[in-house]
Amino acid sequence: MLAPAKVNLGLYVTARREDGYHQIDSLMAKLDLHDVVTATTSPSGIRLTVEGANLPSGPDNLAYRAARCYLEAHSGAGGVVLHLRKKIPIAAGLGGGSSDAAAALRACEHLYPGAVDLASLAADLGSDVPFFLTNLPAARARGRGEVLEVAEVGSRWLVLVNPGVMVRATEAYAGLVDFTGPLPLSAILEHLTRGDEPGYLNALQPGVLLLRPVVREVIEELRATDLVGVLMSGSGPTCFGIAENRRHAGEVAATLQRRHPRWWVRSSALAWADE
Repeated sequence: MLAPAKVNLGLYVTARREDGYHQIDSLMAKLDLHDVVTATTSPSGIRLTVEGANLPSGPDNLAYRAARCYLEAHSGAGGVVLHLRKKIPIAAGLGGGSSDAAAALRACEHLYPGAVDLASLAADLGSDVPFFLTNLPAARARGRGEVLEVAEVGSRWLVLVNPGVMVRATEAYAGLVDFTGPLPLSAILEHLTRGDEPGYLNALQPGVLLLRPVVREVIEELRATDLVGVLMSGSGPTCFGIAENRRHAGEVAATLQRRHPRWWVRSSALAWADE
């Protein structure tokens, strides 16, 4: 199963909920950057191996927990052996862990079909998991992230930059400076269509800039290019800018990588759909 990364083309935080979570309003879009989750049956239990990253292989891993939730909800299921090949940076604002969890749910469903409410399991696992569970290339996400509305963002090429630090979502939300109004979806989509500045914001960005000052340097470097829509994705620290086309994205990414060889820099296509 392919587990795609995502970016937030605007992340608005409108209130704090009674359950302790935050009310968000965001335009999420999948990328062609992805992890890979493979699964096979076993007589009982869960075994997870991880390649490409130093991640836990037990209950502290969200993909492991997703598999456990599915097997517990399916009365006739046996066990599962999972292998996770990581390409998405960890704690980077790109949704890698949530996407891995959604892929693990789908993999378990493939191995053990049954009347299991995947949407409910996804919502319990994390705010971004419901989006990754769908085949939607892009969607407006509200509530905790589980209220999804189809959005058409078209094909875009991005340059992604991560300075090599991690930001946990709990840290980013704890540093929230102020609440916002709702996401101006129509205006953002109109600007994206024209290829000019989308005018969106990320409510978590000001707090993360204080928490991880290097993110400000990333944003300044991206803004010094001719990319548009430079923004931090999700809870950060990965930031991105929108290029004119594939060639433009590759050229900018190569230039930034030469300037900052220790940073993680990639060009990636937007609006990618799982098969």
